[in-house]
Amino acid sequence: MEEFLKEHSRELIGTAIAIGGWILLRLIVGVVVRKRLRINGFNNGRKRMAVKSFNIVLNLVFIAALVTTWSVEQEDILLLLSSIVTVLGIAFFAQWSHLSNITSGVIIFLSTSTKIGDNIRIMDKDFDLEGEIFDIGLMFFKLRNAQGEIISLPNNIILQKAIKTNPGVVTDEAEGKKS
Repeated sequence: MEEFLKEHSRELIGTAIAIGGWILLRLIVGVVVRKRLRINGFNNGRKRMAVKSFNIVLNLVFIAALVTTWSVEQEDILLLLSSIVTVLGIAFFAQWSHLSNITSGVIIFLSTSTKIGDNIRIMDKDFDLEGEIFDIGLMFFKLRNAQGEIISLPNNIILQKAIKTNPGVVTDEAEGKKS
């Protein structure tokens, strides 16, 4: 163990610095993003999504720092990345609905007026759902109906179906009643 510490002391110090920087950046970015979104009037759901997005980027930067610190060979990195891309490619092309839901989630987050807390009605010839938007995730859209039940729907439903938005109707989260 002592020999390992002597041989890799530089890498271990770099790893400790990278971990410390990663923790510090996550805290700073979280505070700054939440503050900017609060100033701009975004709701809590969008704040969570933005913080998640920034955390993903910070995690990728952290992994890159570790790879650089430990001097991983470029061929090994290329092999790992090509394997990951191949597996993801096969998975996505085999499951178009997953890719469609992820893309729909990004579109809903960035460009629709529908947001967490809105009361909506999804109109379809086969079903009619009404409820408050509880959460918008990467794959699923969650509604809380008048009975307090949480219904998960694929994101692409929101882009494919007619949606009636009633932003004036507020639902009391604690009791599940409209006020």
